Amino acid sequence: MRLTGMLVAVVLFSLSSMSHAEDRVYLLAGQSNMMGKGKIAELPASYRQTPTNVKFYYQGREKGLGQFAYFGPEIGFAHEVARAFPNDRHIIIKQAATGSTIERWLPGQALYKGLLRQVGFSLPVEHDKKIDAIVWMQGESDARNADLAGQYGGRLNRLIQALRNDLNSPNSLFILGQINPEDLAFSKVAQVQASQRQAQQASGNTILVSTEGLGKMYDHVHYNAQGQLELGKRFAKAYIEQARKRNQLAVR
Repeated sequence: MRLTGMLVAVVLFSLSSMSHAEDRVYLLAGQSNMMGKGKIAELPASYRQTPTNVKFYYQGREKGLGQFAYFGPEIGFAHEVARAFPNDRHIIIKQAATGSTIERWLPGQALYKGLLRQVGFSLPVEHDKKIDAIVWMQGESDARNADLAGQYGGRLNRLIQALRNDLNSPNSLFILGQINPEDLAFSKVAQVQASQRQAQQASGNTILVSTEGLGKMYDHVHYNAQGQLELGKRFAKAYIEQARKRNQLAVR
């Protein structure tokens, strides 16, 4: 009888866990440090496999995380959220355009339209799940020019609001990666960084993630393999902490 009771308890616990499983959808976008120049060959073997509860969509199709020669923050991000919420399915949709200014990502522009199409391609028609988090790694190109840097803050706030509206996800977490290119060509880095900090204050549910100390390539602009892996983990940590806070509030 005791064994039977234990088996029943295990089954009930398993069913309870399954009933709380959900899809978590993330949108990753930006320029070259989102596209990524980290070499897959320099990753530990355990990171070259896609976790079983992760689906990764890039360029409108499902891909394996280790399928390409180079990678961005999606690998570190995927492994961290998969471990944090093992019963859930994690859908990661990525689009990036190297060298792009934020103006090219604004509503009505080709990159913005393409980003929305990527979401449509990646999620089934019947899928009504809202986007849990939008991860944004962009701004280096705008730091090259005084005029672009001066308009960055307003354009960033506009982008955040537009994506939340058009994706029907008003409460999605917006995670910003702080830019930090260390090259004289990026003379307005401090101004763009200030705009990113202001966006964190002005746009609710927005988190700025530090990129200090991340390993870079020889150009002092793009993150190397370890830098990209850690960047993804930092993005994931920001999301996980916020998601757990929401869960705690929900059960109160």
